[in-house]
Amino acid sequence: MTAPATTPKTDKMPSSIWFIVSNEFAERFCFYGINSILVAYMVSHMKFPDGKALAWGALFKSAAYGFPMVGAIISDVFWGKFRTIFIFSIIYATGCVCLALFGSSEFALVASLGLVALGTGGIKPCVSTNVGDQFDAKNAHLIERAFSLFYMAINAGSSISIFLCPALLDDPNWGPKWAFGAPAIMMVLATVVFIAGRARYVMVPPAGKAWLKEVFSADGLKLIAKLAVLYVFVAIFWALWDQGNGGALVLQAQSPLMDKSIFGLFTLKAAQVQVVNGLFILILAPVFSYGIYPVVGKFVKVTPLRKIGAGLVVMGSSFLIVGWLEDQLMAGKPVSVWWQLLAYFVLTAAELLVSVTALEFSYKQAPLRIKSFIMALFLLSTMLGNLVIAVVNFASVKPMTTQAIEAGAQTWLTVADGSQFVPGQKIDFNGKTGLKQMVKNKKGELEPADVEGTFLVAEVQGNRLRVMTAAREDVISQGEMKAADGVSTYSLVGSAYYYFFIAVIWIAAVIFAIYAKFYKEQDFVRTDDGAASA
Repeated sequence: MTAPATTPKTDKMPSSIWFIVSNEFAERFCFYGINSILVAYMVSHMKFPDGKALAWGALFKSAAYGFPMVGAIISDVFWGKFRTIFIFSIIYATGCVCLALFGSSEFALVASLGLVALGTGGIKPCVSTNVGDQFDAKNAHLIERAFSLFYMAINAGSSISIFLCPALLDDPNWGPKWAFGAPAIMMVLATVVFIAGRARYVMVPPAGKAWLKEVFSADGLKLIAKLAVLYVFVAIFWALWDQGNGGALVLQAQSPLMDKSIFGLFTLKAAQVQVVNGLFILILAPVFSYGIYPVVGKFVKVTPLRKIGAGLVVMGSSFLIVGWLEDQLMAGKPVSVWWQLLAYFVLTAAELLVSVTALEFSYKQAPLRIKSFIMALFLLSTMLGNLVIAVVNFASVKPMTTQAIEAGAQTWLTVADGSQFVPGQKIDFNGKTGLKQMVKNKKGELEPADVEGTFLVAEVQGNRLRVMTAAREDVISQGEMKAADGVSTYSLVGSAYYYFFIAVIWIAAVIFAIYAKFYKEQDFVRTDDGAASA
């Protein structure tokens, strides 16, 4: 009797993997570099009010995580992965170059960010699955090693850019053009590297109509509906987490009252603080996998849904620290960046409980043919979470009618009711009040510029408010008031902003605990013959 033929094994990594990994390093450098400085750039260079900058930053990320659904459908049904990645990479690189060269106007900023969001979203569901496509029976044992290289490239690219781009932005010798130019250069290189590996890629043809039938089958729609409910809760998690990813926590770290020195060796830029998230993931991931989960598992069953529920509570706890910090800063008290690092530590623990668990859970719940679609659906939770951030920031803007403005060495506003204001509260000027602020130009000389952006209440005397800059310096101004409605504040003052999100996520955690009791899990795995089994 003849023995069945066996497939020869090889320990040689497919050469295509090195092109994919290099491409991913450069692309992640690009995206995280832009994201790390975007809000800070809009506030410090474009003079956006804080709320507007946070809302615009959230809308950008919302689009970036919404377009993966488009990329998944185009890739799986029509174009295949290579063509999809190639075309969307061209769009992506074009947006990055435009952002670096022309992003100083609102229209150019929106157009450039739109192209970047479309590009990064279009390739997102294709790149990681393209890694798996490069393997067959001969080298399947190397897949884990390949994905390790892939995720190392992600962490390396993102960490380097989060550290480098804020330094370029704050350095007058480099500034915004190079801060956005470095990501643009990397994205152009990413596209070139990807194209250079074309002859080496294993290209899996699109599934076509069969994919659509799977998605829109009765079982497919039922699964999508079940996961969609889960993703609403995950979206609330992202509404808090993403504020530490280039959002509100970066603006908080910009306060001159926050000492950002690390052991006296060096001082972090405000936008660099977020780099610790990646470091904490490397530290906490094995702690959870080999320590916390096994220990807790001796007392209660550790299920994916229980992890997610716990993560929602933990995420809210990180904002307790951030809210307390905001109270200290509003009161004019110096604080250490180590408190914000502690908040990031707790935030990262929540990320491992919610994001990593939900991603793995989604993959196991999905039938094999629509796993990439479910992954794209999972990313929609990030889109929804950032939409929540944008809506809250737009809705919390509270117009105020200014009765008079006193210019001079100090700037005072007269309002109808001064009792509604407290020192440290944010006041936004739209640049159309007729008031000019004396600022230093590149030569160090004072020159007038429109008073616009976010300022702080320095002092309240009855119905009179003295305003100061975000750097807590007096506003030296001149001119007469032309528009009484060019000033606004926020309904969520100081820590109330963070406590609002805490209330939302903790209420969501209670509702989620009830939902989890009725959710029936069903894992789909690949059998030896390639079929799906439940």
